[in-house]
Amino acid sequence: MAADLREIALFDFISHETMHLPFNEEYLRVLRAAFPADLIVFRARAGHVANLRPRVADLPDIEFEACEPFTVPFGMSGHKPLVGRWAAHGCRRIMAEAIAGRPLRLAVLLGTDANLYAVVGRHWPAISPAPLHMILHGQLGDAMIWRSRNPITRAADLVSQVQHPLPPSVSLVALELGVKEAIAAIAPANRAIVTLEHPILPSEWSDDLPPANNGALKIAFLGNARRSKGFEFFANLARASDRPDLSFESIGVSAPDTDHLDVAVLARKPSRISMSRHDYLDAVRAIDLVCLPLHGRAYDFTASGTVADAVSALKPLVAFRNRTLDAIVERYGPIGWLVDSETELFYLVSTVDVRAFAELRPRWVANLKKMREVRRPEALAAGYAALISDAAN
Repeated sequence: MAADLREIALFDFISHETMHLPFNEEYLRVLRAAFPADLIVFRARAGHVANLRPRVADLPDIEFEACEPFTVPFGMSGHKPLVGRWAAHGCRRIMAEAIAGRPLRLAVLLGTDANLYAVVGRHWPAISPAPLHMILHGQLGDAMIWRSRNPITRAADLVSQVQHPLPPSVSLVALELGVKEAIAAIAPANRAIVTLEHPILPSEWSDDLPPANNGALKIAFLGNARRSKGFEFFANLARASDRPDLSFESIGVSAPDTDHLDVAVLARKPSRISMSRHDYLDAVRAIDLVCLPLHGRAYDFTASGTVADAVSALKPLVAFRNRTLDAIVERYGPIGWLVDSETELFYLVSTVDVRAFAELRPRWVANLKKMREVRRPEALAAGYAALISDAAN
């Protein structure tokens, strides 16, 4: 390695073979544009590496290595503090061995649970003097929705852990506007939070818009049809709003905890087999509105891939108001209908006027285009590079 070459070391201990593939590609493209001369080394389980490598084959100086994922013994739950911390110490050893003696500019944890936060984040200075960025996906949002009643488990979960400050060289990376402020509200002592707006790949953009007043208005639920994502509410909404000029679709895969639901009213039902990214995006391009039926409390702490996909395809939202969507609207302008309650959402959808949607959509789409342009990886690179350089100084 040349003497003046710097390295950026990425570690994804959580993602399985296909999990977070779009984001990991987007993030690599942000880093490549931010630091064009650096060597980037990405480490994750072998299947994830095999799927990610061809997606960034056009980018120079990126190396891939397989490593062991975050694994707890005997199939136990990672929510249990003892075994969770034990697994995190294994990840810490992998990181320490991989970067030893390397001219490191930055290390990154792509996915951060309570165990990695406590073991890696809070003890990072003993591993390296370089900055560490810990990416938050939905882990904190999930923890806010479900917390154990066991006081020991509860004290060790991510909601409790973020209330403990991190070392100066470590930062949590929030992937959506408003998340930083939401964390500050529950953890005022934790100031180590930076924001990188969720990147959106131009290769996945679409400008194809179905006629807004010709046929049924298509409203879709995107992603895994889990109860925790609000799919049961969406199914109830579709049944309660059964009109010939409305069509409800579920674009994504089914989930065991909602398989029993009556979804006969859906024009498109959750898939029983995995969907390719290509098929998923094609289906998103054919709808009119994206419904986010998950309660806002979760999205206060979560960067939604559903929102990113909606922006990519220029699909307005119908969703519960939350801190992140309010922050998006403040910066970019309205991008759909926001409501404050389940009752209001039921009323809005059941009485929606297709002609009113046709009149509002051009303004919403114009704002989605502004948002999409700002979130190109190349457009985000300079600001993100400045954040990293500031942390190193």
